[in-house]
Amino acid sequence: MKRRVPPSIATIVLTVVLLLAASPVWAKGKKKPPPPPPLDGKTIEYAWDGKDIGHPERAWLGRTFVHRAALADASAKRPLLVFIHGLNTERIKYRWMGGGNEGDVRRIVAGLVEAGKIPPVIVAAPSSIVPSAVTNAVTSWPAFDLDRFVEETSKALGGTATIDSSRILVAAHSGGGCNARGGIGSAIGGKTKVHAALVIDTCMLPDMAKVLAGGRSDMHVIVSWQTLSWAKRPFGEFRSVFTKGVAQNPAAAGFLRELEHVQPREPMPHDAMVGLTLGRWLPILLAAPGGGAPVGP
Repeated sequence: MKRRVPPSIATIVLTVVLLLAASPVWAKGKKKPPPPPPLDGKTIEYAWDGKDIGHPERAWLGRTFVHRAALADASAKRPLLVFIHGLNTERIKYRWMGGGNEGDVRRIVAGLVEAGKIPPVIVAAPSSIVPSAVTNAVTSWPAFDLDRFVEETSKALGGTATIDSSRILVAAHSGGGCNARGGIGSAIGGKTKVHAALVIDTCMLPDMAKVLAGGRSDMHVIVSWQTLSWAKRPFGEFRSVFTKGVAQNPAAAGFLRELEHVQPREPMPHDAMVGLTLGRWLPILLAAPGGGAPVGP
C-alpha cells in the first residue's frame, strides 16, 4: 500500500486562497471601484465613413466634448484639442474618449479647466475600429485628414460652441504618432493651421522627426517620451534628425521646439504620459489668447 504524502503548507495556503476567491461570501465583500463622476459638459458623436473619397480605411467615429464653461457662451471662440489615439487591435470605440480603460482625455482637460489652469477647451477625437488603419504602428491613421475632421467637428457642434481656428492643437499618443504620412504626420501638413503639435510617447522614428522639424515655423512642437516601459526606440537618431531639421527650419519667435524625457511615477507609464504631457504643456501653450508667445515652462 502506498504511503499518503501530506500536502505541503504552500499547497494548503494556495487551496484556501482559491476557495476564498470562489466563495460567494467573499465575493459579496469585495467592493467594486465607484464609477467616475459624470462629466460637467456635453459629449457629441458623429462619423465619417471615408467611402466618398474611395478610402474606407480612413473611416472614423468622432466624439467631441464641450465643457459647461464653454457652453455658457456659444459664440465665444474656444481652442480645439484634437487627440489621435494609438493602436486599437481590440476595436474599442471612442478610445481615450470614454472607451477603454487607459484614460479619458475629456476628464483630463475638464480637470485642467476646473482647476483654472487653462481656458475652456473643446476636445475632439477620431476613433478608428478599422483594422487596416490602427493595427500597425507605422501605417496607422493613413493620411489622416485634419481639415475634414475639423470641418465635421464644427458641423457636429451645431452652434453649441465655436472653434477658434487660431488655436487648434493636435496631440498624438503612441501609434497615433508613428506614421510620418498619417496620424499627426499628415495632420500638421494640411491646410488647417495647427497652433501646436504634441507627440506623446510614440515610436520616435527618424522620418517622423524630419516631418515634425520641417513643420510650420509658427507651430509649437512638443515631443515627450518615457523609457520605463518602452526603452527600445531610436532616441539618439530621432534627436539628431530633429535637431538638424530645426537648425535648418527654425521656429518663429515665441514658438517652441521641445524634446522632453519624462519619468512617470504613476502605474502604466505609457498611458500616464497622456495626462502628464497635457497637464504640463496645455497651460503653457494656451497661456496667450490668440496664439501669441507663451510664458516659459
